[in-house]
Amino acid sequence: MISGSIFLELIGLVISLVLFLIVDLRTSFVINIIIGFTILTLLSAIIVYNRDYLDGKYGLFYEEYKGLSYQGVVLFFIPASIAFAFIIYPIASHQGGIYSAIGFCLAALYPAFFMFLRINVYKNENSHKLVTEDKNGNIIIEYVIGYHPAIYYIFGSLISCHLIGFSLMKVISGIAESNLDICYLIYFISSLLIVSFILSPDIANKILPFELKEKNGLTKFLIIGIILMAIMGSLFVNW
Repeated sequence: MISGSIFLELIGLVISLVLFLIVDLRTSFVINIIIGFTILTLLSAIIVYNRDYLDGKYGLFYEEYKGLSYQGVVLFFIPASIAFAFIIYPIASHQGGIYSAIGFCLAALYPAFFMFLRINVYKNENSHKLVTEDKNGNIIIEYVIGYHPAIYYIFGSLISCHLIGFSLMKVISGIAESNLDICYLIYFISSLLIVSFILSPDIANKILPFELKEKNGLTKFLIIGIILMAIMGSLFVNW
């Protein structure tokens, strides 16, 4: 555990040094990156330290092979999202002020915590097995990619920061300045629904005419997500 924490912290230091020397970021940005990786290291260490309790409660490990279960991966997204929010705070603040910083930080946190609240959806048992019937009524069990949490977290975070980040920034600034535009509120609610839909493969699987647990169906689902993001992005620009 100690060696892993040290390695994770070293990665943060290396990234910070590269950004400082090559990209020429401001010192405050670099410090936030270091602190963000420190937060990630500490919170991840807490999860590892309490692994027996978390394994009993959430199923941190998968019995059929040695390693983290899909639920375990979801748990580690929480410290990752907190660290990510801490890192992007000074960048968003520099670009758009305090409202932008708050909006994008909350947008960065949303996917991980939403997935955690629906952690049972990503269980290995629910995700890896695809049960179907052949023409003779025989049960066929296939082992597929399933609802891999890493794919949904990364894709959901990209869409969340793009849609929820911008709309929440406008909503917060409107409330703070007593000049809230109802269009931005509708946009924000719509963005929440879209991101929640992207992060709910079990619900999407019941609605869409293809199987999301298979690679082909997952690819189609990601394309739908990109189209929805593009449509919402164009509406935001027009408003």
